[in-house]
Amino acid sequence: MCGAFTHIRDQHYGVLREMRHAIARGAPFCAGCGAEVTAITTPSLATEQGTLRSSFDPMLPKTFDGFNRLPEKWRQRFAAIDKAGGERVRWWRWPNAKELTAKEKRLITANLWGFVFGPFYYLYLGLWRKAITLSLLALAIDLILGIVGDALNLSVDRFLWIVSAVIFKQCANVDYYRKTILKRREWW
Repeated sequence: MCGAFTHIRDQHYGVLREMRHAIARGAPFCAGCGAEVTAITTPSLATEQGTLRSSFDPMLPKTFDGFNRLPEKWRQRFAAIDKAGGERVRWWRWPNAKELTAKEKRLITANLWGFVFGPFYYLYLGLWRKAITLSLLALAIDLILGIVGDALNLSVDRFLWIVSAVIFKQCANVDYYRKTILKRREWW
């Protein structure tokens, strides 16, 4: 028993020692297993159509087969999202927001189909997890606003649909980018 424990302990300390050396060299490492990462391949759109580049090393081209098959409107939206910060973009946070024009900001946050059809548009895009999550979020917000409206004796029932419509409108393009380009299936 002691021999097995000593062996496991020595392996653990060996991994920790290797991680400390990698950190000292400035090398990135995997947060899950601690192994040194030699190539980071986080996709980020390039300005060229049909080509993805790593956001950490712009000289490493990566090809994305489906990019050329996307409609021009989605290519423009994805290029604007990439310019805003790519993987780090959310509908409320854009790391490179100062570099965007007003049209590019609208391309990121405006989606008429998401506004009109909401969760059904998400289901059409194949984002059923996000459709469930955002529908529950919109329902909770509508419920809270309805309770506050009743407490303040305000008639807000006629306008509650706008909350969910705006949530889906704001999130649709970035969520589809995360699914299509980054290949992520997320609940939130």
